[in-house]
Amino acid sequence: MGSTVSTPSDFTNINVNYAQGNGYYTTHTDVSDLLQISSFSSNTTPNIAEVGKLIKRVEAKIDDAVGYAFRPIIYRDEFHSTDFVMKGAYPVQQYKDYIGFIQLERPKVMKIVRLEVWQGDDYKDIASATATYTPPTSGSGYTLTLGVGAYSFVLTEGIHFFGDFGQKTTAKQIVSAINEVFPQDTAQFTGETGPKSLSDTIGTPPNETTRNVSNFFYATTDSEDTKKVIISSLLPGDDGSDCTIASTSGSHTAFTDNQEQGRNDDFWMITSEGKIFFRNEYPFVASNGCRVTYVSGDSRVPSWVHETATKLVAAEVIRHDDNSILISETGSNIDLKAKHDILVEEAKEVLKGKKIVIYSL
Repeated sequence: MGSTVSTPSDFTNINVNYAQGNGYYTTHTDVSDLLQISSFSSNTTPNIAEVGKLIKRVEAKIDDAVGYAFRPIIYRDEFHSTDFVMKGAYPVQQYKDYIGFIQLERPKVMKIVRLEVWQGDDYKDIASATATYTPPTSGSGYTLTLGVGAYSFVLTEGIHFFGDFGQKTTAKQIVSAINEVFPQDTAQFTGETGPKSLSDTIGTPPNETTRNVSNFFYATTDSEDTKKVIISSLLPGDDGSDCTIASTSGSHTAFTDNQEQGRNDDFWMITSEGKIFFRNEYPFVASNGCRVTYVSGDSRVPSWVHETATKLVAAEVIRHDDNSILISETGSNIDLKAKHDILVEEAKEVLKGKKIVIYSL
């Protein structure tokens, strides 16, 4: 069965900025309209940023409930055993244009960030475009610059990452900076208390655009050499080979196109099912012989996702509206608890039967 491209009922008002109350699945305006109350602002309770946090939490609940996302999510280091007998030989048929396959845990694959196959002594990446960076053993104020199109993201030691604690710790710091996440592994040493952030703005008002480094790049330390940072492009296919990297200290390699994807190339995919077929050369037969990092999500947000998210956020607003500041309650109306329960129950009914099940025979 093919995938639906779009319908007139899809939620398309997607301008994600949680601090402004806009998510992937709904907006603060849709929530206030459903509750028939005045618009949220910085002065309401909850305020617009707090509604954005509620939207973010609800989106995660929906993703968990159905088993996949309608927003792009990176899933890292999913291991698969390469068993030629079980998966290479199946199915028995007259013609087969692959010698083996793996079934990813999630469907709706938008981008294979890394497809690493074990070669006996190290992993070989056969997807996307990657660069590497190894920080110096010491030094301060040096920079690592990543470029894509007109955007330039400059990571500066002492500002975006700290290089005082050794190369392996520095590498982890740089990974957190590129991925713009809280440095969980190193915060106890650096004293950081929030997620890292790095953006660049091009153009001039009112036509300026701002993008973040994590919109374009994904980084990890090398599993076989943890002093080295591996940086992958998130651009489609091998477009990332045009990205640039520069550093004022340490050593780096340029972005290199690793990918030969296609029905007649190294591998091909059924993206909607999350199946990867190896065309010419099957990875070493080994437990956990294939390691995959990928972006999963849907190209559309169906109306039922928007409806569910809006109702669940509205229910949370009611639950937090202890003083009934926003939502009035009179004897002729449904009381607030009943409103909350109705919204939650209706959302649960929509979610029933939406969980996806993947069969791998």
